[in-house]
Amino acid sequence: MKQLIYADYNATTPSPRGHEDQVFEILQASFGSPSSIHHFGREAKRLMEDARENVAKLFGAERKSIVFTSGATESNNFCLKGVVFQHFKKGERPHIVITNSEHSSVHNVAKFLEGYGFCTVTYAPIHSKGFLEKDTLLSAINERTVLVAIIYVNNETGVVNPVEELARAAKGKKPNLHVHVDGVQALGKLDCTWIGRSVIDSVSVSAHKVGGLKGIGCLYKKPEVSLLPLLHGGGHERGWRSGTENMPGIVSFGLRAKAILERKEPLNHLRTLWNHLVERMRVLPGLEIHGDLSRCLPTTLNFTIHGVAGEELMLRFENAGIAVSSGSACLSGGSEPSRVLTAMGYSRDVAANSIRLSFGEGSRIEDAEAILAVVRGFVQKKG
Repeated sequence: MKQLIYADYNATTPSPRGHEDQVFEILQASFGSPSSIHHFGREAKRLMEDARENVAKLFGAERKSIVFTSGATESNNFCLKGVVFQHFKKGERPHIVITNSEHSSVHNVAKFLEGYGFCTVTYAPIHSKGFLEKDTLLSAINERTVLVAIIYVNNETGVVNPVEELARAAKGKKPNLHVHVDGVQALGKLDCTWIGRSVIDSVSVSAHKVGGLKGIGCLYKKPEVSLLPLLHGGGHERGWRSGTENMPGIVSFGLRAKAILERKEPLNHLRTLWNHLVERMRVLPGLEIHGDLSRCLPTTLNFTIHGVAGEELMLRFENAGIAVSSGSACLSGGSEPSRVLTAMGYSRDVAANSIRLSFGEGSRIEDAEAILAVVRGFVQKKG
């Protein structure tokens, strides 16, 4: 039987063996609604707050800083709309800044807010190597700017933005603006415990990117930050996010947060695998790796083989039993060129035919050899 290889960890990360059983075993003993005041409700509430404590520790923050959501897409919507609507209801027409390489759950929210006249938006250009420069950010901030949104680790290229430095610079120019970070691809890969001590106001993450169940995430926000709620109802999550809490997801997220905090040097073996691939791929004729490799996490490798259709390459990987992706895995259907790569100055042809490899704890050096075999086959065929 053909050995299947998973190289799409940026899309979702498989749960550790036995994780789901552990979650449901916990919930069988504590099945109540955390809003109920009887014994079963109180026990569920305890479980939820224990999970919140573990997730808060990922940011070096207090428990009250965590608002559980359905995932980072909801968290990004909650933050951007919450900030903008708060200013709009005062009769203002605020201005926000996002990079032109943000995830679609930030980019499309900004487009929506701008299209309906709730705010104006500046899409700050990124460097051709995929990162945001400080001077570019500062030049985009004006007297009406109320929010800046910066992706921490790009989901397509793996390029890391210096978000701490950028946040300090933005606050230095305008102290009262809100700095929001999409931290989805940083969680579990970079130490994020410094965030609670930083000037960053909010961060969005999803549990399924670190082996938790799908459909759960959170918005970290400083306790003093006020937003207009996205969902209204019974006042759950201290009024920030109404709706009966997703207890299976919350318990799962808490368990994975605890595991991340206890884990030592998670990226060591990935650095070896990634270096192995980069050294061998970058010398192949017609193959181009995208992004500043000195700023990339060893979890992501994005490349194009010039003259080879991305769909053809994807099919060859599929036939070899290797799961990869083209562009952002969060875009449903279609084969639109990667907005991130076009923002970096690549042609639509290159952006439409790029392949993303992404790795995680289950990745092995043998996986790299199987990937190289597919790539070399195309380069030799092309030659």
